[in-house]
Amino acid sequence: MTESVSSLENDARAIQALSEKLKVPELKVIEVYRTEFNRLAAQSRIETFLGVLAMRNTKSILRNTSATDKR
Repeated sequence: MTESVSSLENDARAIQALSEKLKVPELKVIEVYRTEFNRLAAQSRIETFLGVLAMRNTKSILRNTSATDKR
């Protein structure tokens, strides 16, 4: 199962906000989000909260990457 364009459009504001908050390029946020969304979608039976879970994982991954880069 792959992510639909509409799900990415629905999360566009959250992606933009996360990009600004973490000072990470928006394209990087989109890349990580897509990867996480597709990974979760492949394992899920219920798709209702995929966007929320993918966004949470994206935030966590980018925070960890940012913390590692600052060391």
